[in-house]
Amino acid sequence: MRLKDRIAVVTGGGGGLGEGICLCLAREGADVVVSDLKLELAEQTAAKVRDAGRRAWAVATDVRMADQVQDLIDLSLSEAGGLDILVCCAGVFGHAGRKPSDGPMTIESISEQDWDLTIDVNLKGVFLCNRAALPHFKKQKKGRIINISSVGGRKGVDFLAHYTASKAGVIVLTQAMAGNLAPYGVTANTVCPGIIWTPMWAQGVEVLSQTHEAFKGTDPEQVFNILVQSQIPLKRAQTPEDIGNAVVFLASDEASEITGQALNVCGGMAFN
Repeated sequence: MRLKDRIAVVTGGGGGLGEGICLCLAREGADVVVSDLKLELAEQTAAKVRDAGRRAWAVATDVRMADQVQDLIDLSLSEAGGLDILVCCAGVFGHAGRKPSDGPMTIESISEQDWDLTIDVNLKGVFLCNRAALPHFKKQKKGRIINISSVGGRKGVDFLAHYTASKAGVIVLTQAMAGNLAPYGVTANTVCPGIIWTPMWAQGVEVLSQTHEAFKGTDPEQVFNILVQSQIPLKRAQTPEDIGNAVVFLASDEASEITGQALNVCGGMAFN
């Protein structure tokens, strides 16, 4: 077990990608503080972590709120007994409110509300979580920060400009964190997933099937498969476990000399 008895905090851990990351961490011996906007979802994942033989706590956290983020870190320190690994996975696509009557999805169609929500959750939320953990990691002089970005953070996409901008920001923010923490022996890295069938992606392709000119009238699952076949050189979708395995590696002693990096786990969608 590469992470035996280490304590991890995972935001967005209530399902999909975040749940997969929690279970991979537990498999390698970590205890997990599972955070999600919805407490019931966090509790479901925490139960699975306990079933895997590890300790777990469930916490409701809105990562946009600094006080709630601080409460999350404080709970890990007081109730779990420490903090060794921080994984920021909470995220949104930001098109949830779109309807077919809104017209084609383009950069012009992104509302200010969608922009603010996406940046607040995907980028500000990561910043707040990282910032809240800094004093502890610096005092401890060890630790791992792993922020989940996206292959979308590698290249702008017209109708997902808000999402891709937020994820590009995560990559650069993580580089800044890595430089800040390096003198203390703490690493900070990013994982960039490709296309994964999660609740967030399911919601995204449903919107695409209703509003994007190329996909109108197409079954959402078929839209997903079209994207996989057309965008991924390896021709297969990634899984939460694929991303969880990358997180485990970056959290382990094996990655002690890796910091400030963005690891693509995307089947070849991006090469940088």
